[in-house]
Amino acid sequence: MKVSRETINQVRAAVDIVEVIGARLSLSPSGGDRYKALSPFTNEKTPSFIVSRDRQMFHCFSSGRGGDVFGFLMEFEGLSFSEALRKLADQAGIALAPASEQDDREEYLRAQLLELGRFAADFYKRLLADPLPGAPGRDYLSKRALKPETMAKFGLGFAPDQWDALVSAALKRQFKNYVLEASGLFRRGESGGRGLYDFFRNRVIFPIRDISGNVVAFGGRDLGQSPAKYINSPETAVYKKSRVLYGLHEAREGIRAEKFAVLVEGYFDLLRCFDAGITNVVATCGTALTEQQAALIRRYAPKVVLVYDGDAAGVKAALRGSGVLTAAGLEVRALALPDNKDPDDFIREDGADRFREMVKNAPDFVSFYARMNRDRTVTVEGRTEVARELFEMIRHVTDRMKVDGYLDTIERALGLQPWSTRREFERMAAERERGPAAAPGGRTAAAPPEHTPPHRDDLEFVAAVLAYPALLRRAAEACAGLNLPESPFTEVLRALFAAGGAGPAVADSLASDEAKTLWSGAMVDEPPAPDRAEEVVSQRVTALARDAIRREAEGLLAEIARADRDKDWATLRRLQQRKIELDRRRDGLPAA
Repeated sequence: MKVSRETINQVRAAVDIVEVIGARLSLSPSGGDRYKALSPFTNEKTPSFIVSRDRQMFHCFSSGRGGDVFGFLMEFEGLSFSEALRKLADQAGIALAPASEQDDREEYLRAQLLELGRFAADFYKRLLADPLPGAPGRDYLSKRALKPETMAKFGLGFAPDQWDALVSAALKRQFKNYVLEASGLFRRGESGGRGLYDFFRNRVIFPIRDISGNVVAFGGRDLGQSPAKYINSPETAVYKKSRVLYGLHEAREGIRAEKFAVLVEGYFDLLRCFDAGITNVVATCGTALTEQQAALIRRYAPKVVLVYDGDAAGVKAALRGSGVLTAAGLEVRALALPDNKDPDDFIREDGADRFREMVKNAPDFVSFYARMNRDRTVTVEGRTEVARELFEMIRHVTDRMKVDGYLDTIERALGLQPWSTRREFERMAAERERGPAAAPGGRTAAAPPEHTPPHRDDLEFVAAVLAYPALLRRAAEACAGLNLPESPFTEVLRALFAAGGAGPAVADSLASDEAKTLWSGAMVDEPPAPDRAEEVVSQRVTALARDAIRREAEGLLAEIARADRDKDWATLRRLQQRKIELDRRRDGLPAA
């Protein structure tokens, strides 16, 4: 999508980064125009995520991520720049031209898929309400006894038992064939057979929204004799199963208010909870819990209660999910409902108050795990295996006091000796710290690099010249005409000198991720006091100038020797004059 720099700046100026981020994270005042929060990107215990209202920038000191309001939405919601721009433009009431297929086919496809998702959700919803076609869906939902407002909130719909109900409607709306095929909502018949046909037929439909509220996929509950009771959309350009939780968009405020999330397994489990006024609930909908989903939950609350079905499969899912959630830094409790009931059945039969009570009293996941594996703990070998499985689940916890508490619980639950439990845990943790075995050829597989935090001295310098324009001018004069070495710090410095101070032009001109990280960190950092700022800038500029002069002088000496050897007298005089100028400039610098 081609948008002018003026339009981008207009959108940036029309929104407040504090309001945008505050709608997604719990921000607390941190002095002046600054706000802080726990990082949504790491498992930190002390807030290092800083937002500056004056500078309209954010920076996460624990992960190194930072930038303006567009950058935040791109990092937090996984959007492209075009999607972040369009989202904020809509919020500000600024009209943008639609994405053009000629300008950006990928962006156009994503925009069309989101438009098709909205269209399909409305189509299914209208069919459910239609007296004749929607009767099977309404009859089924009446048996589930959900409140109309709950069904409306989640946009439930109905797909009729027809091959081409949705495809015909979409083609009439002039969606292109390749967009329909990329959506996952349709299938193409085998060679010689029918063309595109509907994937969802004779099913109650559940729209699946991403964190921004876009309909990115659908789930469907069969009303006939299909062997697949539930089916979901396949992954597409806008839907990655590992990064979406059903109901999170609707549950965000409830999770924040309650300060914990309840995690259930299915559509109707979640809908039943909302129906009963329990709104801090999200669902995995039959897929195994992933690290990305756990990180999504942690953005909104530090705790989670796993409530899966009480049958064997549900217990296994809860046990598996506990490790994933713990690794994400969440405090995890787990609950298996009695009589193999799922949350939907339990609330309908035993009531919402009883469900709330059980959630409130859910045991920590260590006790839950030991209880669910009690048949294995009757032997020494079984207790040892269970203990090691628990060690694996808690080794990611960084809070030492929490680890000690978990180890105490493991010792009590399994009847183990404290000294042996802790020795074995430390041994396993140390073994994991050594990393994976070397790959063929003696190489060890490396983890993907994280954003490199900027050096404190660099941050302090840039924060100082941003706060005191006179110091920026002094630095620019001191460095004028010098060949500064290439580094993230000097990249920021050159951009500042060129722009004459802070502004969008600086960020736009930075190429390396390290320089962008330094820039966003300095923009939100607390600047040093005036005396300290002058000292920081003076010492660093002197060191920069002295180093640049030294390196140029060394190069000149080599060139002077070569010109003398070649008897190139004109070049020799020019080089010698430059060397004299550098020596004078060096001698005029403050003492180191």
